[in-house]
Amino acid sequence: MNRKLRAPGLCAIIAILPFVTASGALAAPAPKTENLDSLGNAESNEEISSDFLAEAHSAERSGAGNLISVTWSVENIGDRDAGFDWPQGNSYMYSNVTSYSGVTITSSTKSKRFHPLMDSDGDCLCSGNTSMDVKNILRPGEKVAYWSMYSVPEDVDSIDLEIPGFEPIEDIPIS
Repeated sequence: MNRKLRAPGLCAIIAILPFVTASGALAAPAPKTENLDSLGNAESNEEISSDFLAEAHSAERSGAGNLISVTWSVENIGDRDAGFDWPQGNSYMYSNVTSYSGVTITSSTKSKRFHPLMDSDGDCLCSGNTSMDVKNILRPGEKVAYWSMYSVPEDVDSIDLEIPGFEPIEDIPIS
């Protein structure tokens, strides 16, 4: 009897573990690339990203109004395995060094640049090692979706997404 009571608790812990970040906060599961809308794409503008195509899928405002979650992806359009591990930012000292904290947005009026939010532990609220959705090597034709969270004024209704190594993806509407 005692064994039966512990099994559901263990199953619940195992089920929730992939959604817990290093800081202990619950994180959303990694975005899937199937059935995502395309709000624009960008070609490489550097040698390091020459085998990739970047794409914006969504910019969704939270109920609070000032938080925006952006879903974006990269696809290996080359003919060999390629590494995607360079979009770390160096503007702020995020504690999770394997994050895509270098992915920024600007308001479409270009008046201000927004960097991904940082939690109380200094971790980037973006795809990275604490969110368990980093994939550093992509095979030919493989596409992987990532996410980033920003604090943006409520009067901003569209953004430009800037992923290091790619041209900006402009005029992405915020829904």
